[in-house]
Amino acid sequence: MVTDGASGTPGQPATGQADQKTPTGPSDGRPSERARKKYADSSAAYLWHRLVALDFMNQAMLLAGTLLLCVFPLLIVLAALTGQGAASTFSRRLGLNQQAAADFGHLFSSASTTSATITTASLVLLVVFMVGGANAVQQLYERIFDLESRGARDLLRRLIWAGLVVGWLFLVGLVGPTVRAAGPVLVGFVILVAFTGFWWFSMRFLLGGRVAWRRLFPCAVVTGLCWLGMVAVFSATFSGMVISSYDRYGPIGIVFDLLSYVLAVGVVIILGAVTGLVWQERGLSFRAAFRRVRRVQ
Repeated sequence: MVTDGASGTPGQPATGQADQKTPTGPSDGRPSERARKKYADSSAAYLWHRLVALDFMNQAMLLAGTLLLCVFPLLIVLAALTGQGAASTFSRRLGLNQQAAADFGHLFSSASTTSATITTASLVLLVVFMVGGANAVQQLYERIFDLESRGARDLLRRLIWAGLVVGWLFLVGLVGPTVRAAGPVLVGFVILVAFTGFWWFSMRFLLGGRVAWRRLFPCAVVTGLCWLGMVAVFSATFSGMVISSYDRYGPIGIVFDLLSYVLAVGVVIILGAVTGLVWQERGLSFRAAFRRVRRVQ
């Protein structure tokens, strides 16, 4: 006897039940799994793993704090020794508009007041800070390239690099106004070429020649590109940031903006070097990248 809802013939659907078909395509999870696997094998994931292993953001913040303690006092002293006010020097280098420059001026005293307080002890302390900044950049590059630190044996190298940075800052201050007057295209080209060359030499010099020029070149190019992007972003936004921060918090708000600027510098230095290394380790090339860009266009 066959009851209602049961089928007497094997393999046939039960009487009174709606036909139900089992989906035969790939499961809903498979496309996402393929996407995850594709990302896991990608250069972007490899770059991210390298940055995580380096403790990227903490290293960038440590470098930013060191640069704030070392570079900004240097710029203030250089501005005072050349008879220029620190406020006008920073405003010109950061590309601030008139209102932002006026707000920025509340952070600093006049050039004559600053120069009158410069003593031999303060200059010695400044040199110590400069060497400390060079040491921070050197140790960061040694960590990125998996090299052992040579400690005090590189003290003279750090001192020389710090002196070269002073000369570089003087050169940028002299050439900067002329280049900016020629238009944004020339400014972008000069920034890219100049800072690519600067960081290419800096990596080679601070690492004591332990890494080949050819291996360092992609790192320098990416650093130059990131630096150009950073300058473009802050040129468009930094004046508004300064004005807004000063209106809300007073001069201390501008200090927070300066912290964000030097943090961006730290990010650029780390991201440029690590991305250049990943570019080489993944077997990529500029020629292949240009081919892909041309195919997309």
